[in-house]
Amino acid sequence: MTYYDREDQFLRQRLQKEIPILTALIKNLYGELDKKFHLNGAKVPVTFGFDTDSLGSYTRRSAHEKEHFHFSLLFIAYGVKNPLSKEDRIDLFKHEYAHYMQYNMQIPEQYKWQTGTHGSAWKYCCSLVGAAPTPYYKAGEALMNHDYDKVLKNRIHDKSVPIRDTYRRLQTAQKQKDEVVQYKLGDTVTHPKFGNGVVEKINQRPGGVHLHIRFDGEVKCIDQKWLSRKKYT
Repeated sequence: MTYYDREDQFLRQRLQKEIPILTALIKNLYGELDKKFHLNGAKVPVTFGFDTDSLGSYTRRSAHEKEHFHFSLLFIAYGVKNPLSKEDRIDLFKHEYAHYMQYNMQIPEQYKWQTGTHGSAWKYCCSLVGAAPTPYYKAGEALMNHDYDKVLKNRIHDKSVPIRDTYRRLQTAQKQKDEVVQYKLGDTVTHPKFGNGVVEKINQRPGGVHLHIRFDGEVKCIDQKWLSRKKYT
């Protein structure tokens, strides 16, 4: 065994002694969050390792995996050369708790628009526990004031709920309306610029309908929403 191997072994043994303290810290934090959100994160097992490329993780229960939180002692332990600050350490624990939350609590539909491990559902959970809504650790970020409303591209403050929800419903309704074909082949339409024309081809697409209309020998492709029967007949 080389000198560096002995040093590494000594460091690992020293860091492992911190596991009871770190476990108590994490369980206490998760217990407080559980009370607030009626969850059971503090009952989920916590494991520790010496990962060099990952600070922490949350693993859901599956056929091949047991549910657990996992943290690297090389980052969260107090005895390493450059330990995380108290604030960043707590933020890391909250980061993983937010992952637990996104799979163990009801997420409002408006926060499901972005899929992925660090998608809108996770960011929404970060906003609830006060975690930095970024997928990668950056020193000092836990001390920053995060604009969750901007990050989520959605509402966070209760005062804006009626306005934004109404706006979103109107947008969805208009999009669905634009996708409904309102013309048929052979229909005659009048355009304020091109005059009279005949619909020769109809292309349905996400968010709208394209009409290919022949005006005096020239075919123009016009979005149906700009040529409604109500205005141009």
